Amino acid sequence: MNPQSRRTTRRSRRRSTSTSSLPILSLLLNMASIILSTSSSTSSSTSSSSTSSFTRSIIYANGQIVVDNSTSTCHLPLRTLPAQSTTSSNGILFSIRSSPDDPIGPTITSFGFHVDPNGFPRGNDTVRYEVHGLNYEGYYADPTRQEFQLEPLSYDYRGDFVHWTKVSSGIIARSDLQLDSTTVTVVEGDYFQIPFGEFREFRSEGEDTGVDVTRVPPGGGSRSFYLTLVPTIAAFQYREPGEWKLNEAIPLAGDGDDDGTAPSILLGEGTVEYPFPDTPFLYAPKAFVGRVFYERPCPSHAPSASSAPSGRPTTTSSERPSGRPSGSSGPSGMPSRVLSAVPSGNPSETPTELVVPVSSGLNLALGLEECEEENDGEEVELSE
Repeated sequence: MNPQSRRTTRRSRRRSTSTSSLPILSLLLNMASIILSTSSSTSSSTSSSSTSSFTRSIIYANGQIVVDNSTSTCHLPLRTLPAQSTTSSNGILFSIRSSPDDPIGPTITSFGFHVDPNGFPRGNDTVRYEVHGLNYEGYYADPTRQEFQLEPLSYDYRGDFVHWTKVSSGIIARSDLQLDSTTVTVVEGDYFQIPFGEFREFRSEGEDTGVDVTRVPPGGGSRSFYLTLVPTIAAFQYREPGEWKLNEAIPLAGDGDDDGTAPSILLGEGTVEYPFPDTPFLYAPKAFVGRVFYERPCPSHAPSASSAPSGRPTTTSSERPSGRPSGSSGPSGMPSRVLSAVPSGNPSETPTELVVPVSSGLNLALGLEECEEENDGEEVELSE
């Protein structure tokens, strides 16, 4: 090979090496672009999420629950059956009973109830509400009592705030009232739900009874509540008991836990004035209408996607091959000169051209006379 040919060959090799590195360079540029775009989208999503609210709604157990992302707490509703008709008074006393299969016991986090806007005090567009929880487990009065019973009861906490702790108090404005599916005949908004952040115990400084009056004891235990409007107005909506009996679980619309550990709302009694009276015959059985929310840990969410790829790939090979082979970044340097040991499993569509050298010869027949040897070794010409 002359020098000019060598120079041409070296130049060609350099050119082919440079050309084969282009796919690798392109791959690195693409990876850098992906990382930059991912970082940009991550920063954008972080910025937008920082301005969003901490609460959102999801569907669970045939009803709407509110999820507090800051505490991973879910507020599940107990929704009463739609009431065809309601009556009005000042408030209601009722108990909530946990499931016998609930080993923890629910914590009550809000009430949603109905208020007749036509019952607001004349000239006012607002009314106050209060919620009190009984300091003790169980019912607010002897459950064996009879209606209009004159004999003294074994215990009766009606009409005496000493036995109760306030857990919520606030203002209801006409503009706060909404339509809700727990009544079917109302044509204007009359439903109000207490904000979750405003449902808590109100205690004096240093006061500690050692009892959380928003928590219902586990294993079928009960907790009693007093829900009322202030001042005395006939605007609080409830329904007549019908065939239900006092402290009997009223039918619900199917919300709550799917695992059968949802609590029950029991039939209670209506109150006619504020504060609630201590006179037994001023109470009559009534059924709560609306929603009772209770606290549960939220179900786990789907795992979050990675915000960015890893900084650099690993340099060691994996123990097992991947499910799909990765594309080669470039052809190999030189093909092998040795035939493969096993033919291809997928033959080509056209036949392989194989050149096999073949040696040929020519047979010539010469017109030679035939001879044979005599015994002494002399050749003798044969006659025809």
